[in-house]
This record gives sequence, structure tokens and C-alpha cells, in this order.
Amino acid sequence: MQKDVIERVSQELNKKEVLWGIGGSHVLYEHGLDIRPSDVDLVIAGEDSEKAKDVLDRIAEKLPSETKPPYKTKHFNTYLIEGVSIDFMAGFAVLHDSGVYELIFDQQSIAYHDENIPYTSLEDWFVLYHLIPKKGKKADLIESYWKENGVKNPYLLKRASDRPLPEMVKQRIHKCLSLMR
Repeated sequence: MQKDVIERVSQELNKKEVLWGIGGSHVLYEHGLDIRPSDVDLVIAGEDSEKAKDVLDRIAEKLPSETKPPYKTKHFNTYLIEGVSIDFMAGFAVLHDSGVYELIFDQQSIAYHDENIPYTSLEDWFVLYHLIPKKGKKADLIESYWKENGVKNPYLLKRASDRPLPEMVKQRIHKCLSLMR
């Protein structure tokens, strides 16, 4: 059912030429990691947030939602389509001990396409999962995956490490960069 909803959303966002990508647990699942996504995370380019909201407002039921700490996301909404919960995030940002980390989301952030469905990268989620409370195990899963398969988009890790991050996260990034093949 989630796949059907993702395909429908994809068609509509692509028609409007929105820069977007599937994020979160679906990225891990698509790489064969043992994760069962409970919802769909849509990462939207800030400049396309209004176009994307218009699309989702038309095809989905908007649910009450708010951004709660540690999130500092600029545009966040929750939608429901055919029983599937969708989190809409543009300007995705997380507060941490060293400041606020805002995900750079641009064309380079799209790691691959499954037909017409763009997916964000494991590299970006590796960093985010270190910053989001109770998501460290997902970061560990990604690192284990890289030990077997190598880091595919090292430039995303490098650009993340140039931003305000806790030292421990920067150390983990540098460790993972050594896994490049």
C-alpha cells in the first residue's frame, strides 16, 4: 500500500517539477536493511515547498502537526493518503549540542531513482540519525552496510562534516569515509 501511495505522490510532484526525495526508513529499506517503514518521509527543496504543499493539499488529507524539539524544520506537515502517513519536510533541520544542522537538499542529494521515484542518500540519513534522539541504531545499520558495500556518495559526508556538528558525529563521518571503495 505504501508503494502505491509513493507512486501516486511521485507522479504528482514530478508533474509540478518539484525537487524532492523519499527519505528516512524507506532509504534503508531500499538498501535491503532490516527496517519496516511505518510512514513516508518526503524531503522537499525549500524553493519548491509551496508547489509541493499545493500538490499534497489537493491529493491528501492534512493532519494537525507541529515541529517539536529537537527539530527546527522550516516547513513541516503531516498528511494522510489511503491510510498512509506522510511527513512533508522542507528545510529539514535538527537542533544539537553544537548548534543547528540543516540538511543541504539539492540535486546532489538524490542518490538514485527507482523508476520515477527519487530517493535521498544513506549518507545524509547517517548524519541525521546521529542527531535525532533514539535513532542511533539506524546510523549503526548504515555503517554496517557500508562495511560490506562501501560508501557510494562520499561528497555528501564531506559536505556534512563542514557544517556545525558534534565532534563525535564528525569522527564517525571520517571513520566511514575510510570505508570508501
